[in-house]
Amino acid sequence: MNLSNRRSLLSVLALALCSSIAFAADDYPNRTVRVVVPYPAGGIADKVAREVAEQLQQRLKQTVVVENRSGAAGNIGFEHVARQPADGYTLLLAPASNLTVQPVLFKRLSYDLERDFTPVSLLVQTPQVLLVHPALPVDSVQSLIDYSKKNPGKVNYGVSVGAYSHLAGELLRSRTGADLTAIPYQGSAPAINDLLAGQTQFIFNEVITAIPHIQSGKLKPLAVAYGSRAPWLPKVPTTAEAGFPDFEVTSWYGIVARSGTPAPVVDRLARELRAIVQSPDFRKRYDDIGAFTVGSSPEEFGRFIQSETRKWTAVVKQAEIQPN
Repeated sequence: MNLSNRRSLLSVLALALCSSIAFAADDYPNRTVRVVVPYPAGGIADKVAREVAEQLQQRLKQTVVVENRSGAAGNIGFEHVARQPADGYTLLLAPASNLTVQPVLFKRLSYDLERDFTPVSLLVQTPQVLLVHPALPVDSVQSLIDYSKKNPGKVNYGVSVGAYSHLAGELLRSRTGADLTAIPYQGSAPAINDLLAGQTQFIFNEVITAIPHIQSGKLKPLAVAYGSRAPWLPKVPTTAEAGFPDFEVTSWYGIVARSGTPAPVVDRLARELRAIVQSPDFRKRYDDIGAFTVGSSPEEFGRFIQSETRKWTAVVKQAEIQPN
């Protein structure tokens, strides 16, 4: 084949590829779309995924189902999605820590965040609040620290390994010398359940899931790890007001897809997701229970992930958290 014919063939192949991508985008979706949640049902990740999926199904006019694939601190769900075709039919509801610090918390991962996933849209953010069981004789962050030092080995807190709630506890321990022991759970829901039962003594948890337990009096808030008082808990001091400046922890959840998913498909999903979370009804629903809705472009979400990765990787190293 001479050079001229080779160039012609390459041009035809490139045109065919562009046409197939355009067709795929125009035809998308023509079958069920799955949203994988890498944590168990009952937690905030599952809640966000199901409420977004319900609205996405209406907008796409195609079935959208939620599939829980929990285990290994979210790694099982991530690994599963990393093995799926890059066609936009398998999406991943990704919690913050899984997209930022997982590579420094685990020695071996079967997937690569940069290679295997592409950002679609940031959905919601919610501050973390420090909660204690009412039976624990403390009424401030400092008194919790003092109590732990006077009662070594008796102050435990539930964590999803690597989640921001885990990092918050480790950061508090490393900064103050408190005697705190992390107890691993497969998601925030079982960790909260054991705290409610008095099996553990405190937890860092998203405001969005903490409010009902605070309102019922079953759990006591000591501080919100946010730059200003949370509008949902106006009487609860910030961590800075409690004597711990620069201690802010805000959880967030977004949607990612397999790398290589056609850009028109990713862009359409981002537009639909933004419209969903920024709609007055959805926004009010989350504002009422303790979260800020966002909605972003893939590019905006990508830059946000990079910024959060730098911040929290430094925290992991500062807290001297050893990889599993």
